[in-house]
Amino acid sequence: MKLAVVLLVGLAGVVPPQCISHNDTLALPSSPDLAHITPFGVDLFKELNPTGTTSNFFFSPYSIWNSLVLAYFGSSGGTRQQLQKVLRLGDPAHTLATYRALSHLYAERQANTSDYVIDLANRVYVDEKFPLRECVKGVLFQEVQAIDFGQAEEAAARINQLVNETTRGKIPELVTARDVSGVPMVLVNAAYFKGLWSNAFEASETVPEKFFSSPDQHTFVPMMKLISAFKIGESEELGATVLEMPYKGKAASMFVLLPYTTVTTTRVDDTTANNTTTACNATTGKATTPLDAMLLRLTSDTLRTGLASREKQEVELQLPKFKLEQTIINELVDALQRQGIKDLFTSNADLTIYDPSGRLRVSKGIHKAVVEVNEEGSEAAAGTGLIVTFSLPPKPKKFVCNHPFVFLIQDNHTNNILFLGVYRKPQID
Repeated sequence: MKLAVVLLVGLAGVVPPQCISHNDTLALPSSPDLAHITPFGVDLFKELNPTGTTSNFFFSPYSIWNSLVLAYFGSSGGTRQQLQKVLRLGDPAHTLATYRALSHLYAERQANTSDYVIDLANRVYVDEKFPLRECVKGVLFQEVQAIDFGQAEEAAARINQLVNETTRGKIPELVTARDVSGVPMVLVNAAYFKGLWSNAFEASETVPEKFFSSPDQHTFVPMMKLISAFKIGESEELGATVLEMPYKGKAASMFVLLPYTTVTTTRVDDTTANNTTTACNATTGKATTPLDAMLLRLTSDTLRTGLASREKQEVELQLPKFKLEQTIINELVDALQRQGIKDLFTSNADLTIYDPSGRLRVSKGIHKAVVEVNEEGSEAAAGTGLIVTFSLPPKPKKFVCNHPFVFLIQDNHTNNILFLGVYRKPQID
């Protein structure tokens, strides 16, 4: 009989070196880089947000990745191989070292900077009666915590308290007592980000403007406006214009991928309307909108190329002020199984690193995510220069987000996509 584990997504002293890997004390990499896990995040995004979807969507691929890495540490055999392949992991020893390095890096940055906040919490809540291997408690000493799932109300409240505190009240409840009643283990990750714009919007400049969810349907949204220097570029591979909006300190950025205004030729900037693209070709399949055409073209490779192909120039930016909330439950397990993580959720699950008797499997996944984009930014600053010239300065490039777009928040130090979403229409409260 398999016991259900709930997967939730909202340096120790000397320990035995062969518990989770062949070397649980491998030296930590000095500069962990997570660019290699981008394919996991992009693929999961497309599984959860298929072409033709009409609603907004937002999630944290990094939060889900963290929870699955906790499952990976307890896995063996075919289950470990599937997780390793889909999550783009190296061997267990290097994965554990990278995981620890990331935890150390984010904790250090949290303590030493006020420019932005990236806060993470990973927990392996184990029922106090469950015989978890002792060595696991030594290796994952910060993550493993005993809890009484027989007292489901109290257990849920304790988990929700962690999530609520980590997310600064944005996600007050991740689980219910029913979710955790009688289970042996719950794997939890909570992730939170707050950044102040390097180039702030003036709230007084925000005015109602039309947002076209389709060519013949529009709604008025609070549109933020700013003229400033940004890195911006055209991506023929995506059929979109890509803009980087750095947060204060420039260790993190929000990237906006704005599809060309038609599936075939016109771009978002009228000044470049004579330059055409063939966004509607064999790669666009059944796309009927510019956004769907771009999403069909979206892969980790086209995304990487699009994010790299930018130059700084003066931009006239218009971006909706918005807030999105997302809850993913049943769809998460289905999407992960389609990606290739199959055994983890069935009686074939092999989590014998945690439980040598082989009774554990993951029965449920819950992911909640919230994002709010507004005018808040860094303190205002001004510089004056008297330039003598014979030519007029170039006209600012227009970047007007008045139709559906994709956005992501990236940690630039680790090349890690923390959050990824698509804004299709205003969200009604």
